[in-house]
Amino acid sequence: MLSCSGSNDETVDETQDLQPDKAYAFYVDTPYSGNTFVNNFHYQFTYENGDLKTFSLPTATFTLLYQNNQVKIVQGNYYVLHTIKNNRPIKSEFYDYSSVLFKTKLYSYSKGTVAVHEKEGNKDAYMTFYFNSDNNLIKQEMVVQKDGLNLGMYTSIYSDYDKAKNPFVKLGLVNDILFIKSLSTNNFRKIETSYESFTNQDIPTKIYNCVYKYDSNGQVLLYHPL
Repeated sequence: MLSCSGSNDETVDETQDLQPDKAYAFYVDTPYSGNTFVNNFHYQFTYENGDLKTFSLPTATFTLLYQNNQVKIVQGNYYVLHTIKNNRPIKSEFYDYSSVLFKTKLYSYSKGTVAVHEKEGNKDAYMTFYFNSDNNLIKQEMVVQKDGLNLGMYTSIYSDYDKAKNPFVKLGLVNDILFIKSLSTNNFRKIETSYESFTNQDIPTKIYNCVYKYDSNGQVLLYHPL
């Protein structure tokens, strides 16, 4: 297994998933956060037997515990319990600091699509991810409901893929952003988002760009001198 962190150029083993040990927040969280290149805040990752073991922020460390077909992510009394089948999540349960279940996600997989149903209280979100023949994500649709009433649909179009191997594959359980980034073979660099309201006003299309640095082999660098 090779790390994609640092500035050294290494030949990538195409048969193995990458194991980045550091990643700037502006690569992990973009384009959904205010982190920029002037902010050197970064995540750190450790692995055990090829599985992600911990991920750390400056303020907290999360530990992943593996047992049978479940992965438990723990930070203090807060935890998330993922049920895994064929190396993919099929159910995620989110518990607060009082160990009360407050959110669930159910996943289903078919050729060319991934469907996720997220439920939190009286709110539901139904997400469908669509892939092209290269197994790269091209579109996401999310219908949101409250008390069973359809409120609207978010649509995201993913494009401008590079040819680099995806360094986020092993990080898909960390958060929602990394789950999306982990789904593809390569790395999208453009997102167009829109919202169609069923009850109120639509939101105009927004365009986000993800800017990566690459080594001489064309592979993504998630951590490097600024």
